[in-house]
Amino acid sequence: MYYENPQGVSVHDGFPNPATDISLQTLDLNQLLIRRPVSTFLMRIAGNGGEDLGVFENDIVIVDRAVKPRGAQMVIYWQDDSMMICRFNRLPVFAKVWGVATSIIHQFSGAR
Repeated sequence: MYYENPQGVSVHDGFPNPATDISLQTLDLNQLLIRRPVSTFLMRIAGNGGEDLGVFENDIVIVDRAVKPRGAQMVIYWQDDSMMICRFNRLPVFAKVWGVATSIIHQFSGAR
């Protein structure tokens, strides 16, 4: 509970109710993680091929196809009939980059 006493000093009594705090803003994952919605895709990882990169099975990779890959950025590329993930500077010789991984969402076990 909040009230002002006659001396102009604010007084707080008890635990504040977060629902009454109008200064709180909601978190929007689209605003935080996606810069270009038109060229951004979400992919779920299958298999354990990206564990050395910290990418695990069932993680969600946010991929932006409009970003030009460089250096050690993680990229998604085609290999045979499937998409793979690796660092751009370790890309196989004839691999074609599909997009750049901009974020990875790792869900802890049991979260799905």
